[in-house]
Amino acid sequence: MPKERWRRSPELLEDAFSAWKKADGALNPSSVVATTDEDGAPRVAPFGSMRAVTPKLLRFIAHRYHDTLANLKRDPRVMVAMICPPDLALSARGKARIIEEPFSLDNNYALIEIDIEEVKNDMPVKIGIDSGITISPSGPFVAWWNSLWERMGKD
Repeated sequence: MPKERWRRSPELLEDAFSAWKKADGALNPSSVVATTDEDGAPRVAPFGSMRAVTPKLLRFIAHRYHDTLANLKRDPRVMVAMICPPDLALSARGKARIIEEPFSLDNNYALIEIDIEEVKNDMPVKIGIDSGITISPSGPFVAWWNSLWERMGKD
């Protein structure tokens, strides 16, 4: 019989932290961020910039005119989902705050932090994940992304 997986945690456990810590400017695994629109309806959007700074802190950038940023300004409650091979499917619930707007390296973006309140393991015991959503910068955006990534990792 398969070992039972952990269910809930107040922070990212080592496997999730390592996946979201990302190295060398990696955009993957990408994440889906859920916020609430002005009318109370749920809104989701994918982000490759999500990264773990500590087991209790996530950081990402969002375009200043994106619905996600507007929603977080109005209501800081957020849920972030990650699906990552071979066996990570989790969601992190927390509160977001805008750290820099405009972001010092690109005025079109804002830097956002999420204080994690709870992590929930959504991975069934009997299945694995063969692939996840993968994204990558291209052309002139490679250098742009690398400079943003470096800055996002600094305190």
